[in-house]
Amino acid sequence: MKFDRTIDIEVSPEVYDPSDDSYLLLRAIEVAPGQSFLEIGSGTGLISIHAARLGASVTAVDINPEAVECTRKNALRNGVAVKVRQSDLFQNVTGYFDVIAFNPPYLPGETRSTSWIEKSWSGGEEGSETAVAFLGQAWQHLAPGGRIYLVLSSVGGLMSVLKAAREKYECEMIEEHHQFFESIYTYKLWPRHFQD
Repeated sequence: MKFDRTIDIEVSPEVYDPSDDSYLLLRAIEVAPGQSFLEIGSGTGLISIHAARLGASVTAVDINPEAVECTRKNALRNGVAVKVRQSDLFQNVTGYFDVIAFNPPYLPGETRSTSWIEKSWSGGEEGSETAVAFLGQAWQHLAPGGRIYLVLSSVGGLMSVLKAAREKYECEMIEEHHQFFESIYTYKLWPRHFQD
């Protein structure tokens, strides 16, 4: 998807602001009008709103209730229909989707924090726990021919995530972005059992 500068996003102190990784994911995603789109960890709703603007049927979920409210308000602010709900990964998600996108918390850190903003970047001791848990469930929510777009980091247990992914998915690296202390990547994944 191309970044649409006319989209107006309001941020919140306890919600992850769109950053380099958000825009990297945005650029990688391909979604067509009429396709069903699910964003896990919607944050401000930036990516979901872009997908809705392109004519996709969009569901956005986040574990953070403040992010749920932020996504809902930003969708209304931009005049698009987005189904928004609170969910820990796929806990409150039903149905099948042509596209699933996730910018997971991927930095090593404490997951028991009470701060929502810390939880938005802390992916567990190695940084890979949330992404691995996501991949263990995501294939069950893909429509035939469906695909996943995922952000990963060189400092967030990258090899652990890719090893877990290869058990069920074909993987293709779409883009790499170097920062001073890490590289972040977007990957496209699709289930092996859809390759028949």
